[in-house]
Amino acid sequence: MYLSHYHLDKEPFSISPDPQFLWLSEKHQKAFETLKEGILERDGCVMLAGDIGTGKTTLIKRLVKLDDVAAIFVTINDPDLDALDFFNILASEFQMDRRFSGKDEFLTAFRHFLLNAFSSYKKVLIIIDEAQRLNHEILMEIVGLSNLQMAGRKLLKVFFVGQLEFNAMLMREENRDVLQSIAAHYYLEPLSEPETERYIGHRLKVAGAGHEIFTLAAVKEIFALSKGYPRLINVICDNALVFGYRSGLKSIDGGVIQKCRRDLPKEWDHAVALEKEKLVAGVEATIEERQHPVPKPASRGYKDFLMLAAAIVIVGFVLLVLLR
Repeated sequence: MYLSHYHLDKEPFSISPDPQFLWLSEKHQKAFETLKEGILERDGCVMLAGDIGTGKTTLIKRLVKLDDVAAIFVTINDPDLDALDFFNILASEFQMDRRFSGKDEFLTAFRHFLLNAFSSYKKVLIIIDEAQRLNHEILMEIVGLSNLQMAGRKLLKVFFVGQLEFNAMLMREENRDVLQSIAAHYYLEPLSEPETERYIGHRLKVAGAGHEIFTLAAVKEIFALSKGYPRLINVICDNALVFGYRSGLKSIDGGVIQKCRRDLPKEWDHAVALEKEKLVAGVEATIEERQHPVPKPASRGYKDFLMLAAAIVIVGFVLLVLLR
C-alpha cells in the first residue's frame, strides 16, 4: 500500500518472523550465542524464555539456518499432544518413515536413529516452541529422550522456547526433574530506547529506505508505547506508515505516533507487561535456588529438642556408670 510512497522495496514492519530482518541487540546476540553454545558444547536441555513479541521465534529461525553446525533440526510448534502423538510427530519430522503404535517400539527405532546421526558426527536437536503449552506427561517424556547416551555423551539436545508461563511451570514440584535437566537458560528482555532506534533503522534499511523516515521524537514515542517489545514496535511503525501515507506525509514525527495510539491492539497492556518484567527476577532467582539449593539451618525448636535428647543420653550414661 505505502511502499512506493516511501520508496521501499518491501514491508519493513511485518509481525511475521523473518530472519532477513533479524537485528541482534546485545541481549539478542547473547541469547543467540547461548543457544549456539548449547548445540556445540552443552549436554542437557537449554531454555529460552521471554514475553510475547521479544523475538524468540525469529532467533530460532536463524538458529536452524546455521551453516557451520552439522545438525539435524526439528521444531515442534504445537506441543499440546499426548505422548504417542508426540513420538509420531518426531518420527515424521525426522523422516523415520514409519508410524509407531507404542512407546517401546518408538524408543528402539529412535535410539537407532540417534546412533546413526552420532556415527555421522551430526547433532540432533528438538526445538520445542510455545513450551508453556506442554503438559507434565510430555515434559517427562522429553527429559527421558534427552537422557539417551552413547560413550558418555548425550545423543539428543532439547531447546525449550516459551513465554514466562513456562518458568512458572518449572517451579512446580512435579517438574523438579525437568528443571534439573536444564543446563542453560536465558531470558530475552525487551529493547532499550537506543536499541529501539537502531532496530527501526535496520528494518527500514533492509526494506530499501534511502532516508530516515521516523524522527527521533517519533522513536521516543514508539519506545514509550512499546516498552521495547519488537513485535509491538512493528505494529506501531506499520500503523504510523499507513497513517503517513494516507495523510501525504514523507516523515513520521511524534505527533503521528500519538494519533496512531488508539489503533494499538488491546492485548498489549503495558501495566501487565511491567508486572511480568518484575516477575522474571523472582522466577530466575527461584530457578537458581532450585538448581543449587542451600541447606537451611534447623529451626530453633528442633535444635532445642536435639540438645535435650543429647543431654538425656549423657546423663543416663553417667548414672549407669556410677551405679555399677
